[in-house]
Amino acid sequence: MRILRCLLFGGLLIAVMASRTSAQTTFATLTGIVTDSASAVVPGATVEAKHIASNYTYTTTTNAVGQYTLGQLRDGEYVLRVRLAGFREFVAQHIQLASQDLRRIDVRLELGAMETTVEVSAGATLIETETARISDSKDARALKTLPLNTRQLWDYLSLTPGVVQAGGGSSTRRFAGSRANQSDASIDGITVSNGTDGTQISPLVSYVESFQEFRVDMANNTAEYGAIGQVTVVSKSGTNEFHGNIFDYYSTPLFRARNPFSPTRTSGIRHVPGASAGGPVRLPGLYNGRDRTFFFHSFETSRGSAAQDLLNPTVAPEAWREGDFSGLLPGTVIRDPLNNNAPFPGNRIPASRLNPVSRRIQERFFPLPNFGDTSQLVSQNYRENKTRPFDPNTYYTIRIDHRFSPESFVFARWTWNRSYSRGYEGNLPTIGQRWQTRETRAFNVSFTRTLRSNMINEFRFGLAYNDNPRHGPLMGRQVAQELGIEGLVGDLPDINGVLNVGFSGIGLTGITQTQWRHPGFLNFVHQYQEHLSWNHGRHNVKMGALLSRVRFSDDQASNNLFGNVTFSNRFTGHPYADFLLGIPTTAARAFPPIRIDRTRWSYDLFVADDFKVRPNLTINAGLRYELHPAWAEETGQQALFDVETGKIVVPDGALSKVSPLMPRGYVDVVEASQVGLDPSRLLKNDANNVAPRIGIAYRPWGNDTVFRAGYGIFFDVIPRTVSLGSAPFVINEPSFTNPTAAPTVIFPRVFPSAV
Repeated sequence: MRILRCLLFGGLLIAVMASRTSAQTTFATLTGIVTDSASAVVPGATVEAKHIASNYTYTTTTNAVGQYTLGQLRDGEYVLRVRLAGFREFVAQHIQLASQDLRRIDVRLELGAMETTVEVSAGATLIETETARISDSKDARALKTLPLNTRQLWDYLSLTPGVVQAGGGSSTRRFAGSRANQSDASIDGITVSNGTDGTQISPLVSYVESFQEFRVDMANNTAEYGAIGQVTVVSKSGTNEFHGNIFDYYSTPLFRARNPFSPTRTSGIRHVPGASAGGPVRLPGLYNGRDRTFFFHSFETSRGSAAQDLLNPTVAPEAWREGDFSGLLPGTVIRDPLNNNAPFPGNRIPASRLNPVSRRIQERFFPLPNFGDTSQLVSQNYRENKTRPFDPNTYYTIRIDHRFSPESFVFARWTWNRSYSRGYEGNLPTIGQRWQTRETRAFNVSFTRTLRSNMINEFRFGLAYNDNPRHGPLMGRQVAQELGIEGLVGDLPDINGVLNVGFSGIGLTGITQTQWRHPGFLNFVHQYQEHLSWNHGRHNVKMGALLSRVRFSDDQASNNLFGNVTFSNRFTGHPYADFLLGIPTTAARAFPPIRIDRTRWSYDLFVADDFKVRPNLTINAGLRYELHPAWAEETGQQALFDVETGKIVVPDGALSKVSPLMPRGYVDVVEASQVGLDPSRLLKNDANNVAPRIGIAYRPWGNDTVFRAGYGIFFDVIPRTVSLGSAPFVINEPSFTNPTAAPTVIFPRVFPSAV
């Protein structure tokens, strides 16, 4: 008990010094009971498990009740040997262990000389007998040979019963009925979740060549895990034999099945070439890493044919562009709002009355119709196929494993990915393509040391990095100058954007371009993990702590940044005639965005015990504690509304950053300390997040049938709930409605007055 108290105190100390993420290990465990021919337990027997690929040997001895546990085992094939003077040596061949396996192999020793052996073939486990969790795993062979037209790991998850895709992207899944944000994914034990909303940095786990296996835990997770659904990916490592692989996955329409609801197969050719190599590290004449140091490296990319995008906007007929609406008579009469609403003669607007800014917008953005009856307004009367280059992806990973001694080893892995994505903005061919260059990286290092025969410690450090800059085809400030528009706010940033132009009640395609985030959002997660495994009697105890820091940076840009105008029939009786005169119905603008840089720390502590009550009954009990302080913004530009005081609350020292346009007297803005809230995070800490877990695995008729049951409490990730980068620091003026009697917004002005 004294040792247990010391270990618990040490774990608590680490946690205090240290997102809903999982402090977890990816290694497997072998356990069992050694008995003699009379079914009496055998203490003091030497138990060895040899990893065939690396020649590593893991050693322990049976305890007073004849039980052994070998932890921190790499996945792969093993040979188990059990020896004791006076008994024949027991050898179990071909033991296949997957990531996080808890495999039971009971041993019966027979009397005889140690020089003789008893050999059995253990093979791969079909069902897990020692835990209550419900899980599934796929190894590298399955990832390569399953008949799926994909190289994306997330698509393989659909082969697991109980896992379904949810909205929000290809990497968003629901596990056994849980919500889409109640899962976590990791590579070699380090999370690749973005730490903000429970979703994953999917490119980091998309390329299967570097993965040895993945495991899906859907229910009854132990206290070691913080999420209901857990995806654990284990990377490949080198072995004592040099091995390599060169490949090209080739996809062509001839090889693809036709969608039953489509008359033709999908078009386009795609190549996914790559290579991998691994083995012992050898420096001729300097170092031979056989049995000690190994490397593995993989490379994968994608190439393919260009895509064709069909743009089919609805544009004004040529006559309308010159102000000629005579074809609309007698149903629609075009009136002059600046001449007591008198009809224009012949339903034609004189060329001298056409607004110069409207003409520039028309020539710059609206093409002539080229499809159907071009003299009439017909839906989708412009058609053009635009070529879009193939979006390549490139992926590198390297892993190094080194064994210092039989008691300690380390491995490190680095992953780098760059992907591109392009597409046409809006539906007009004159706007152009947006493009996104996404760079993701991941690194982790793990050090494991056997402290004694029944105690193993592991420390991990890792990070996941997601840089996602996005670029639009048009620069808003430059376009505003070219068009000659006025009335925007001052000090506009030089970022992507355009004056948004819309038409209501007529079906014409307007001008839109998202104010793409530039430099884009940056997501950075790093973790520190500490694990201790202790086998004592019938108990296999795990305890650990996790310290995690999440950083998320982004711009809060409004689509109204470079103006937003809408035209209806308010002034002339026809939306396009209103446009030609340059008199919008509504107008809006926005103030420059601010860069938001928020961070959050989280602290997790757990203790779990696999208690062997009887040889066929295991109880998995545990307790997890999570502390998730709220987000802090580096410059203090976040706010919330305090319902108790009826005030807007900002961090201490942030009052000077409140916009002068914030209406005083309507609602007060105060600092956090004035209302008893956290001075930087604004939200009070929820410090009672205690999560008990319990599970039962019962084998009444041997290893062929297992009954499982489990219960647990789980906590969701802290969302980004407080207001960031908007009111009261940035105030967007309300949309302005042009008065009918005397319109005040006429091009070149797009808003009543400048600031």
